[in-house]
Amino acid sequence: MKHILVTGSTGTLGRQVAGLLRTRGADVRGLSRRPGQAYQGDLATGAGLDAALDGAGAVVHCASDTRRFGRSDIDSTRNLLATASRTGHPHVIFVSIVGVDRIPYPYYRIKLEAEGLIDAYGGTILRATQFHDFVLGGARIAARLPLVFAPDVPVQPISTQDVAARIADLVDTPVPGRAADLGGPEVLRAPEVFRSYLAATGSRRRLVPVRLPGATFRAFRDGAHLAPANPSSGERWSDFLTARFPATGTT
Repeated sequence: MKHILVTGSTGTLGRQVAGLLRTRGADVRGLSRRPGQAYQGDLATGAGLDAALDGAGAVVHCASDTRRFGRSDIDSTRNLLATASRTGHPHVIFVSIVGVDRIPYPYYRIKLEAEGLIDAYGGTILRATQFHDFVLGGARIAARLPLVFAPDVPVQPISTQDVAARIADLVDTPVPGRAADLGGPEVLRAPEVFRSYLAATGSRRRLVPVRLPGATFRAFRDGAHLAPANPSSGERWSDFLTARFPATGTT
């Protein structure tokens, strides 16, 4: 049985990855800073990594310091790869974001630097478009105001289950370097997505599309974060909303 370490195993994507790999017969080691985990560790300091990586045949690196916009991600990735190098050099799959090399957003710059570390190690980089959950979070934040402002940009939301399935395939059949980008099944407009969220939750608030200035939002407007040539065939945004809000008025 193959031993696989999943970092960020309690996160939005990590939970899906760990669960799917287990159904495929893998012995999954979930690394988390939360107490009570079988493999508790801290990527930022390296604590617990030797035990977690001992005998591992592969690593799926999902963890990211999103609350602090990736502030510790570079050190965390370096610590993970340094430990992996001295504990059998297991294959490492790193989950990144489509457009990190074309959009001048600080968090994306950190992701791109981490990709360089993974590439130098000899691992696999998988870039995906925005998760349904991430897009939902943006819509929820916008809907807190009396007027709902939606950036007038395209989006290609994807299910974390679809991303997890692609990761599981890469565990079984590793691809050196950068794998093909993975996008959601459809490209939509953010105002359209936000409007559908308002309808699903029974909100009658007015939606206002906005065009924001600057190079970052220009890149988003131009679709630098999309992967239309490699869409998944899985869950669409409308299906995600229906599953999340089965009855109008749910919040």
